[in-house]
Amino acid sequence: MCTPAVSKDSEGIYTGLTYPDRDVYSTIGQISHKSLRAQDTVMPVSSEKARKGSHPYRVAAVCLGFLCALLLAAIIGLCVHYNSVSENGSLSQNCSVMERDLQQLTANYSTLTKVKDQLQRDYNLMLQKSPFLDQYCTFVSQKTMCRPCPQGWKQFGSKCYYFSTERHNWMDSRSSCLKQGADLVIVESEEEQEFINKHTAESLYWIGLSDSETEGTWLWVDRTPLQKGFWQSGEPDNSYRPDRSDPADCVVNVCHEKVWTDTSCHLLWMFICETEALLLTHADMH
Repeated sequence: MCTPAVSKDSEGIYTGLTYPDRDVYSTIGQISHKSLRAQDTVMPVSSEKARKGSHPYRVAAVCLGFLCALLLAAIIGLCVHYNSVSENGSLSQNCSVMERDLQQLTANYSTLTKVKDQLQRDYNLMLQKSPFLDQYCTFVSQKTMCRPCPQGWKQFGSKCYYFSTERHNWMDSRSSCLKQGADLVIVESEEEQEFINKHTAESLYWIGLSDSETEGTWLWVDRTPLQKGFWQSGEPDNSYRPDRSDPADCVVNVCHEKVWTDTSCHLLWMFICETEALLLTHADMH
């Protein structure tokens, strides 16, 4: 077997090759370890950057949460306000209804008060007229028939009038009226004066006016002062006799002239009595 011949030159080439020793691998290991440590050193820096990068998002999240809380509070506030407004509106409506009811009750109370007052007046009048009811009412076949005015009297409005046929002086004429539950007439209006003129004959009639207490101060029999008179021209003059020995302190209605004149209270004249009429629902009371 032939053995290849190796030249010296070839041996020299292989002899010149150098093999890396263990230090090379150790160096590589050290380099790798340093690189890893460098990477470990670099990694926290990257994490810090990541944390720094995420900070704005945290702020945004906090702001968003705060805005949500504000929105929730605003919604709650609006709900409370709406409920309050609704409740106030309901209370206002109820208050308006109650005010209308109060006004109606007040009107009803006023009406009832007027009715009560009228009933009281009627009752008082009935008490006053009780001794004279026979003049107003008659009893026929177990029925009571009543009229607003006594027999022989004339009605005008809410009053009854008696025009006498007998003659008395002023004081006796008044006494005669009082005995019948009336008094000498008090003329309160022009219409009433016209009514009196229509129902008087050609004579003079005493009316319930005089100044016997204080000269010149004319008072009606209910002591109210004269407001409007229907005097004859030049009257009152307080003169009956020229010497004024009998002063003219009482008043008569002069029928044919339809006016008043003052004269002596001692003269004898006819007279006019006046009283309240019975205000009946019907002309007859059964």
